[in-house]
Amino acid sequence: MKQKLFLFLLSAVCLPVAAQTAADDSLRLDSLVRTLPEVMVSGERPVVKVRGAALVYDVNRLPGNAATDNAYDALKALPGVVETGGSLTLGGREVTVIMDGQVTNISQEQLTELLKSVPKDRVGDVEVMYNAPAKYQVKGACININFKHETSGRQMLTGEVFGSYDQSRHAAFQERASVVYSGKKFSADLMYSHDHGDNFNTREVATHHALDDGTQHDIRSFERTLATGHSHKLRFSAGYDFSDKHRLSLSYYGSYANTDSRQRISGTITGKNDLDSKPWLHDVSLDYKLPFGLNVGAEYTYYNSPQTQRLSSVLTDRELNYVVNNCQRLDIWRVYAKQEHTFNGGWGLNYGASYVRSTDNSRQDYNQQTSGQGTSRQGNMPDANLLVDLSARNSSAKKRENTVNLYAGFSKNFGNKVIIDASLAAEYYNSTAWNEWNFLPTLNLTYLPAEGHVLQLGVSSTTAYPEYWAVQDFITYSNGGYDEIVGNPALKPSHEYQASLTYVLKNKYVVTGWFSYTDDHFMQTLYQRPDELTETFRWVNFDFQQQAGLMAAVPLKLGGWYSGNLTATGVWMRHKDSDFYDIPFDRSRLLGVFSLRNDFHISRSPEITLSLNGQVQTMAIQGNYDLPAAGRVDAAVQLKFLKDRCATLKVYCYDMFETSHIDPYIRFKGQDFSMKMSSFRHVGVTFSYAFGGYKEKKHKEVDTSRFMK
Repeated sequence: MKQKLFLFLLSAVCLPVAAQTAADDSLRLDSLVRTLPEVMVSGERPVVKVRGAALVYDVNRLPGNAATDNAYDALKALPGVVETGGSLTLGGREVTVIMDGQVTNISQEQLTELLKSVPKDRVGDVEVMYNAPAKYQVKGACININFKHETSGRQMLTGEVFGSYDQSRHAAFQERASVVYSGKKFSADLMYSHDHGDNFNTREVATHHALDDGTQHDIRSFERTLATGHSHKLRFSAGYDFSDKHRLSLSYYGSYANTDSRQRISGTITGKNDLDSKPWLHDVSLDYKLPFGLNVGAEYTYYNSPQTQRLSSVLTDRELNYVVNNCQRLDIWRVYAKQEHTFNGGWGLNYGASYVRSTDNSRQDYNQQTSGQGTSRQGNMPDANLLVDLSARNSSAKKRENTVNLYAGFSKNFGNKVIIDASLAAEYYNSTAWNEWNFLPTLNLTYLPAEGHVLQLGVSSTTAYPEYWAVQDFITYSNGGYDEIVGNPALKPSHEYQASLTYVLKNKYVVTGWFSYTDDHFMQTLYQRPDELTETFRWVNFDFQQQAGLMAAVPLKLGGWYSGNLTATGVWMRHKDSDFYDIPFDRSRLLGVFSLRNDFHISRSPEITLSLNGQVQTMAIQGNYDLPAAGRVDAAVQLKFLKDRCATLKVYCYDMFETSHIDPYIRFKGQDFSMKMSSFRHVGVTFSYAFGGYKEKKHKEVDTSRFMK
């Protein structure tokens, strides 16, 4: 009945769209499922413009996002932007977010936390680049957020307080406060936030495991996990203008979290799995802007993530009982210098260099908790053969990486019709396993045939590097020990080649087509071993990944009471691995993703908006996985009141019908695996109050994209 009601509502309001991927579980399954785009327009005023190689949007004027209260939710309304398990992609690719033109090297998890702490009203415009020029010092797709800043030179003290309550199976809370001082020469920004509460989820796994000895094993397990924790985040930045052309900026970002996860397992596998995690992060950066477009800076990042896992379980053929201490410690240094010149005739020149040195000190220590005997499944007699000795797997590693990036580029504006932006980066990468040069060209050609029409062609080449923990020679366990997560020291960087063509009609209708080829694409995969009763999750390199896609985004508007946007996306994907254990694959599938966002403007004074959004997607693949169709419906009511609408109250219900999670399965060459994860609706309320005309200051964040999760 619940599913019928869900489908009925989708049909009634025409709510098609992209679904969220399977949320990261303890195995950190890397899903390709994308929650694709949304699009825009507002009234008769153009919402998209062209600025060099970028498409520029005013996010505060986009329809379909009126009931959003932070920058992260606002960015999801941009055409081509996809949400996957709480992270953002652009045009089916990983996207880097930068702020006020400065690199924000941040993991998807940290990126979400950061953007959710920024009020939507603090965002000015957003630059979307499917192929970022080398001067931004990022690779591939890029979103540049330009914040609103005080420019009057007056002394001002402003701020904002924010609180949220979220109720799913358990409650979670957030409190946040920001204070900004702006003066004629000196400015400072201080932000502190505290998150705390519980998170409950379930996972049901069913496998049919065939061994080389001819035996067949049906394994069923049901996991119930309750995670309790809290986190603290502190951000401070300050800047001093020595003159109009000299500015020194200092920023610090720190975070600490303490999470206790308690998991109980029943079924064919019985036991418990407890995980305690206490990650620390410190990042300090210094940036100096000089005349003539010169910019130099340095950054230091320290990350320490100790974890303690206590696993006690009984499987069909063995018993595990141990404590393992995992710890990742990273020291990362980055220095850079970049220069830009602007000449007459619409010419521009940019060049620069950066050097990154990282040191990964990681360790894994197993402590056996039994006396050396296990208990036979057939009786009560001790059986030493059942107990698995893991002490030999204790290990520590110290790995270094060095990356040097040199680039040069130019731009040329031919009147008001043609814009060319081209660059070439030479990158040298040195690690324990790899030593290579890569040459990364980028070309963006923009043509404006008439007012309100934009045609943009982009071609680029990029590299991507795996997470630090993924290349360590460590083994951890999940699902009562039946699942082992294995590192791969030989994992290669990947190389992507992409071309895209975007057409904007009347400054609001957007059509984008793209093709990408990724050599040595890496992904975490599952393999049921034939020699023992074990499932192995391991990062591997495919031969390649191919994608070809077409997206169309259409804004909707009825008078002053309704606005929305409809997005339809089709993606053909192909994954090939000719060396995947003993079962090579070459698989392809066509994926359809549809989305409708709706805002109903109920009142102007006070300002009341009802938002109703829906998403749905067809089946997809991820390596040897199959991903079934899924969808979701979200609703929210937002009230802005008091003078200048400085107070905002929002009540929401997300994943109304508990249908958002994608349950992957494998039915491929004797491999038989299925997973069903819980989907719980979230009901909550948020409140924010801004004083003094508060405006968010720009800030620079830290590179955690390759850290242990």
